[in-house]
Amino acid sequence: MKKATLLLTGLLSLSLLLPLARAAEQPDMARLFQKVNAVAEQLQANLGSLENNIQASRDSIEKGGKVLDDMLASVSRVNESMAEDSEIWKELDALLELWEQRRQETLRKSESNPAFMPIATAWQSKLDKGRELRNQISTERANSLALMRSIEADRDIVLAYYELGQADKAIEGLQKVSANLASLNKNMQAIVETANDAQQVPISQ
Repeated sequence: MKKATLLLTGLLSLSLLLPLARAAEQPDMARLFQKVNAVAEQLQANLGSLENNIQASRDSIEKGGKVLDDMLASVSRVNESMAEDSEIWKELDALLELWEQRRQETLRKSESNPAFMPIATAWQSKLDKGRELRNQISTERANSLALMRSIEADRDIVLAYYELGQADKAIEGLQKVSANLASLNKNMQAIVETANDAQQVPISQ
């Protein structure tokens, strides 16, 4: 009798935990927003002291090399965060799949109850915003990769100007990279705004 009671208790506990486990596995827009925002905040923080660091490197090839390394590392982190196997990309793909399922389900319900149609339309709005976000992320992934290659290609040229004693030319090269980083930062802020919009699109339950 005691074994049967324990078994029943165990099965009951399992039945209660399984829905919680499934809920935890569900893709979550708030979680995606936090991940995207963290990448953007880190990039913006890295840009905060960049101009001062560039000017401080005027008379030091070692400092100039470090500025280049730091800029390359910042871009690399952005690129890695948006790779196809990244958490951000997987979360977004899972969300789009879930939202499409919800839209299809609601459309089917609207066939017998037209009151569901506004809800289906709202799901479509979320899908549109999510796809816009995916396109932005895909574009910035490509842009960040191109910027990484540009920094790597220009590195030797910038350092050669330091060795030549032409600090102004070296600084000019660093500032060119800095301008590209600022453009990447602006685009990342746009991604954060789109992610926030996708999070805020109202859905009637």
